Amino acid sequence: MLGRRQLLEGLGLVALSRGAVGCSAREGGVVTADEEIVDVRHTDVERQSIGNCWLYAYASWAESLHLRATNESFDVSESYLTYWHWFDQITRSAPDAVDEGGEMDVAIDLARRYGIVHEKDFVPADARDEMSTRQEKALEKIGLALKEGTLGDKSARRDPRRVRRELDDAWGLSAEVRAMLDRAFGQDAGKTFATRDRSGGAPGILRAEDFAVEYTDGATGAPKRTSLAQAAREWSIRWTPSQAERRPGLYRAAQRALHAREPVVIAWFVDFNALENRSNPRRGSFNMTTLKEYGAGDQGWHITVLEDYQATLGDGHVLRAGRTLDPAKPEHARLLARALEKDTRIDFLRIKNSWGSARDDRAMVPDMPGYHDLALDYLEGPIGLCTEKNGYTTSSCGRKIRPLGYVMLPPGY
Repeated sequence: MLGRRQLLEGLGLVALSRGAVGCSAREGGVVTADEEIVDVRHTDVERQSIGNCWLYAYASWAESLHLRATNESFDVSESYLTYWHWFDQITRSAPDAVDEGGEMDVAIDLARRYGIVHEKDFVPADARDEMSTRQEKALEKIGLALKEGTLGDKSARRDPRRVRRELDDAWGLSAEVRAMLDRAFGQDAGKTFATRDRSGGAPGILRAEDFAVEYTDGATGAPKRTSLAQAAREWSIRWTPSQAERRPGLYRAAQRALHAREPVVIAWFVDFNALENRSNPRRGSFNMTTLKEYGAGDQGWHITVLEDYQATLGDGHVLRAGRTLDPAKPEHARLLARALEKDTRIDFLRIKNSWGSARDDRAMVPDMPGYHDLALDYLEGPIGLCTEKNGYTTSSCGRKIRPLGYVMLPPGY
């Protein structure tokens, strides 16, 4: 996997908070009920309250792979991984404020060292509510501790026991949860699942090596039942090629993985003024027509997982997102093969997002709350990368970028 510096330089990644995106254009062609493409199995949509979309993407990816392996809907705690992300930052670099942003390789490393827990076993309210308000409150409290509280002195930030106590208080952890963390990692978190003197764990904390997942090896076409840790080692990031003639290969790889119903991870750049909220055929989509009409808006990098896509074949026939073609049926297998031909045009990619299922201010895919579509004209761009002043986008948008950053795919794709 790519390192943090390499990924940030490649993407300029800044995870978004308190946002929501919608769905992409669905225009042209006649669609029949049995001519849809794929349907990746996903767990329930959740809503981030701070800028940790990358951890929600990681959790959605892991949950989908686990659901396929076990038919169990496991709710991975993003708050738990966020807790350890902050602990690592504070104790390693003594920052004046924690950074909410990150990427997939950081999430994978956090789970490798600290494991994963169910939401009900860390912050029980997270398991009941779609949005974790505890994360937002914890961010405010730890920010005050770093600015003017017990962690105001940099030397205090180097004391892992003190940092643990402050984080426990900021997160409002119960005595039982604090004891669970102490038992697994020590009060100073001196032991992890990856240290030489390894943690023995604790009830409620699952090692990534013990979390069952399943996915298809693209080279052999065979399903692979393994661990989340092994999946993290085998799935790989594919960057968007700068050469236009090479980009179709990346889309075809993502299509093939989606045909196998894999929860492909996608990093993409958001401009909220590209989101169509009005009642027209583009409603809910990020598309260039809407962006050109409104001009640049709030922007930032975001990471989500794919669920489906829509494509138009070379003869104008539309394969519609929303239901599933069955490759066991010869006529459906032929359509799936045609979807990969060079003259097929992908209309949009459909994503499961981390911006909630009930947002009056953001349109979504009709009848699919929490899911949104990214039109290919938007993903290809280019769009202006604007500067910000006082948290708002300015009219200075001289540099052009392509919103599609990368996809993360299983082996063999």
